[in-house]
Amino acid sequence: METIRKLAILADAAKYDASCAFSGAGKRDSRCSGGIGSTEGMGICHSYTPDGHCVSLLKILLTNFCVYDCAYCVNRVSSNVPRARFSVEEVVTLTLDFYKRNYIEGLFLSSGIIRNADYTMERMVEVARQLREDHRFAGYIHLKTIPEASPELLASAGRLADRLSINLELPTEAGLTALAPEKTVHSIRGAMDELRWRIEEAKEARKAPALPATPDRGRATRARPPRFAPAGQST
Repeated sequence: METIRKLAILADAAKYDASCAFSGAGKRDSRCSGGIGSTEGMGICHSYTPDGHCVSLLKILLTNFCVYDCAYCVNRVSSNVPRARFSVEEVVTLTLDFYKRNYIEGLFLSSGIIRNADYTMERMVEVARQLREDHRFAGYIHLKTIPEASPELLASAGRLADRLSINLELPTEAGLTALAPEKTVHSIRGAMDELRWRIEEAKEARKAPALPATPDRGRATRARPPRFAPAGQST
């Protein structure tokens, strides 16, 4: 399947993730004006950072294949919708191409569950890793994390992404059991608590005072603590 077809399917499927707010800016498209550039296109949405800055994001799913059969989800395994799957390299290339053309300032990446939670989360983390480490990408990254994934993968996601989020799914355990029986309140709450703890730990570490100056070390210094989802966690 061609990348443009995958983009059409997986950008449309990602619109159900309630993560982006409309910026209020008017849409501009050079195809109509004869100029250069566009604020409209497949997979591009507008979101706000914690400081109120509006950013344009490439908002896509890694895949809309899913092993779960949640009754409320259009991408459930029993749903008759067109399916597609990006490779890690395709997402990285799309993000960089859009970024270099000034279409976007970052990436929002979510996914259906393929094989299992750890395999899917590992693929998403690898996208962020390649962007940050292989391509020195300094743009905004928002990863939708998977509650059932291992704490180690969630930790890796937080070290690479600016923001993490978890779908709360349903407000009650009874509702979750009825409509999404493969998921549990325990796993969702556990993942949210894990992320909150790591975010708070990273913030406290950055507040720590510098090491006092000594004759052998010279002036006061402090190793820079690793960041963890500095833009926070959302649901």
